[in-house]
Amino acid sequence: MTLRAQDTVSADDRLAASKAEIEALTQETLNLYRQVNLLYRIGESINACLSSAEVCQLVLRESCKILRASAGLIELDDGTQHGAAPESPTSELRVPIENAHGRLGTVTLYDKRIGFFTAADEKLIRAVARQAGIALENNRLIQGLLHKNQELAQVNEELTALDRMKSDFVSNVSHELRTPLASIKGFAATILVDEEMPTEVVREFVGIINEESDKLVVIINDILDLSKMMSGHMKYELSRAPMEGVLADVVRLLSVLAEKKGLTLTLEGLDSGWVEMDVNRMAQVFKNLVGNAIKFTDTGGVRVAQWTQGDEVCVAVADTGEGIAPSQLPHIFDKFYRVENVVHTREGTGLGLALVRSILERHGGRVDVESRLGEGSTFTVRLPRVPAPEA
Repeated sequence: MTLRAQDTVSADDRLAASKAEIEALTQETLNLYRQVNLLYRIGESINACLSSAEVCQLVLRESCKILRASAGLIELDDGTQHGAAPESPTSELRVPIENAHGRLGTVTLYDKRIGFFTAADEKLIRAVARQAGIALENNRLIQGLLHKNQELAQVNEELTALDRMKSDFVSNVSHELRTPLASIKGFAATILVDEEMPTEVVREFVGIINEESDKLVVIINDILDLSKMMSGHMKYELSRAPMEGVLADVVRLLSVLAEKKGLTLTLEGLDSGWVEMDVNRMAQVFKNLVGNAIKFTDTGGVRVAQWTQGDEVCVAVADTGEGIAPSQLPHIFDKFYRVENVVHTREGTGLGLALVRSILERHGGRVDVESRLGEGSTFTVRLPRVPAPEA
């Protein structure tokens, strides 16, 4: 049997058609595989807890590869962008990135290398964008949890430090109370048992008892003031008064203490400045600052200077004492904090500077400190200036 030429041509056509159909099916299968793989990889990013940038880069890279796009751009509603758009695109495909809570941004693909973007392409990228929206929301939640965890860790650290400072405070106060009480009891008992004690010695011992009693009064007043401050019950009686009067009284009161240590205590400037203040509370502020300066200075002296600057009355208390380490400066105004809170080489409860800051804030003022170890410290108080009353 011989084949006719017509039959041979027909067989070749059918073979060619079959090959074309197989190639088309192969390409379609390959595309479907790539699409499924893309969706799978995007889905995996949800569980992998990728960052927002990593999710966007994955979406752009794989989407451009599968759809054969030349470029891609993701614009998120928080203002961040990933990828880039060409200057003059010939075609583009843009779909929103969404999740259950709403829109997160858009993904845009540009310039398909073969033909134009089809409805099937859009359907695929919409599915990818939905998966990306879930992954981005997952990342946002994880970052939120991490941030909250960091905040909780910081709060826990602060509470631990505060608890430690409170323990130190109890130890400090116990020590500060025990020392003058022991002196009072010792000298009083000595006077009682020695009926023949000379009058001069009795007067000396009574003087010591009086000084130790004054220390107890200061400590107890600080504790009471702290309690009032923390409960918001500290009372203020405000009136206009010149700052120089407050400073002169404080310097006169503490000059005896400075002389006992062989220190100079000077008051300079006296540039007249009136402040709306509770005079007694403001005196408490500078008694603490000047008293601390004297306490932590062994040689040299303490200088108190007053001046006006714009709408503020400024007062600086500078000493030539030990200074404060930079690591401790941020904490010295905290309640219960002491620069020396282990070895009781200096008297004090750690309440004075906390009260200073609280009182100044109640007056609308502030206090800053500059210090260098071995060179001394300068505390600068700034308060709102008010006009002097008319004569």
